[in-house]
Amino acid sequence: MPSLFLIALCIATGLVLWMASGYALARSLAFDRDIALPLAPVLGWAVQNALALLLSLAIGFSPLATVGAVALICAAGLLSVGRDGGGSDHRIPPLTLWVCLAAAVMAAGPALAVLPKFADDGVAVAPALFDHAKIALIEEIIREGVPPVNPVYGGAEAPAGVAYYYLWQFGAAQLAQLTGATGWEADAAASWLTAFSTLLLMAGLARQFSGRAFAAFLAIGFSGLGSLRPVLAATVGEATLEQWLQPATGLAGWLFQTSWSPHHVQAAGCVVVAVMIMVRLARRPGALTTVTLALLAAAAYQSSIWVGGVVFALAAAGCALFLARSRPAGGVGTFLLLGGIAAIVAVAIASPLLVEQYRSAVARGGARLIAIDPFEVLGPALPQPLGRVLDVPAYWLVLLVVEFPLVYLAGAITLARMAARPDAQPDGPLVGALVILTAASLGTGWLLVSTTGVNNDLGWRAVLPGLMVLTAAAGAGLAHCMERRAALPLVLAMAAATATLPDGLRLAAENLVGKPSSSAAAFARSPALWQAVRRHAPPDARVASNPALFADMTPWPVNLSWALFADRRSCFAGNELAIAFAPLSSERRSAIADQFRRVFAGDGTPDDIRALARTHHCDVVVVTVFDGAWSHDPFAASPLYRLAEAELGLWRIYIAGPRIAGN
Repeated sequence: MPSLFLIALCIATGLVLWMASGYALARSLAFDRDIALPLAPVLGWAVQNALALLLSLAIGFSPLATVGAVALICAAGLLSVGRDGGGSDHRIPPLTLWVCLAAAVMAAGPALAVLPKFADDGVAVAPALFDHAKIALIEEIIREGVPPVNPVYGGAEAPAGVAYYYLWQFGAAQLAQLTGATGWEADAAASWLTAFSTLLLMAGLARQFSGRAFAAFLAIGFSGLGSLRPVLAATVGEATLEQWLQPATGLAGWLFQTSWSPHHVQAAGCVVVAVMIMVRLARRPGALTTVTLALLAAAAYQSSIWVGGVVFALAAAGCALFLARSRPAGGVGTFLLLGGIAAIVAVAIASPLLVEQYRSAVARGGARLIAIDPFEVLGPALPQPLGRVLDVPAYWLVLLVVEFPLVYLAGAITLARMAARPDAQPDGPLVGALVILTAASLGTGWLLVSTTGVNNDLGWRAVLPGLMVLTAAAGAGLAHCMERRAALPLVLAMAAATATLPDGLRLAAENLVGKPSSSAAAFARSPALWQAVRRHAPPDARVASNPALFADMTPWPVNLSWALFADRRSCFAGNELAIAFAPLSSERRSAIADQFRRVFAGDGTPDDIRALARTHHCDVVVVTVFDGAWSHDPFAASPLYRLAEAELGLWRIYIAGPRIAGN
């Protein structure tokens, strides 16, 4: 089970790696002290991870690559400072330290979702831990380096590489390698660091927009709010609400998204900072700014194809046109040339992932990734096609108001007022660029749908950069209202905060307490099982286990004990993980899932066992007392596997190979 000491050590290591290097780089790019520190953790994370991954691909995954990336950042910063003569005052304002403390406390909310909850009857977990089953990928990188081999599926019919965007998991693996932590501990620390860095970014932007320190604290507080749905359900009834609104989805606020999918949130932070660097490139063109922009773009894409790929591509095109018209310092030609160079370099940096994604697309049958389909908002009470027609305006007028009432309304009004008076703003081009980013972000979620999986990940994640900008703007706008003592806006904001706070508290409590499960006691004992498996499975072996083992612990079935404790690859880790990791057609993926279900239910045929050994490359098989195969064991008589170890009434471990007479 995770050690709190090692999690804290990972957090401290991450702050040194990313916040210190990011601050030095931000000051080298001539950002003021007041904004350099809020930018630092996102900026440092993106640049260091992108560089470290490049170095690791060249010289191997090692502390040398990690430290070498930091050294390159510091050297570039020193050269820039020495040449430009800027950045001499590095004193941090005391108030900024209080903002950091507030962000650190709020960041614990998402991080708690990753930690186990101990009770007398075993271990419970938060529902969000389902999406952290990708810890298996962190363990793969720690164990075997990069590029990682697919830890979820090892069949001969699919490429062995990982097409999933894995830079966030790579960053966590760096922390684990430096501290000796496990993948689970590194994931918890990386989740906190993502939460902290994005909160600090929103706080810094809020202060930049308003010039008021209190705006930073408001932005941090607004991040913990939830949806209006619970209040609406209590007011009109759950059944009535379901008739008029589609059920809640993954399109949700910062607290929910950071708890479930921190890599998408980290990518959103990278996109916001990348737009700020584009504004800097227009004002102070130079090599360091160009390279920094390229590394940020590559890091965003390698963390989330939806946020860093689709949203940033659309936003960057709009921002480039806007900034080209704002009389850039070196001229339009120089600005566009440097921006084009940054784009080419970013593609080159991300090319290993792009190659794997191309192979994966071919293996899946070449189906399109994205379709145009307005987000479904309204429920079945409206007849079709009227309901689908009204979904188009309802996204802006209903859904965003329900999910983010305070941030969306107050932030949009504040942004609109700032954009309408650019000459009155100390940083008019930055406001204009962030307005374009917000429009691209929310507009992508409105009209575009990802088609590769069951869920609309593109629509859910695309809103994140815009949501960050709106949160900062809402903090700035309400801080201005407080200073002017504008009663009506403050009363409305307080009402919206009061109505959405219960949902935020519900999610925080869920992260803290977890969900009870009948598997809690058995799950708590499962580390011993996987310790036994590792005695018989070399580091590159693939293990077959029941994908539905302990399935009642998570909202959708996934074998958390394998993901968290095995430290070995699976030959098929279940349909839910295979959707993201296995480059298979949906029909083939379903057929394999059914085959594994039959085998571990005790209904497997000799042909199924032969497929596990020869098609899916299962080197080791684990049968537990919770599997139907425990009493109808298809491996016991198979000539393809032999019993290696058994624990009476708990598990049997088989390894591929010839049977030994009398065994």
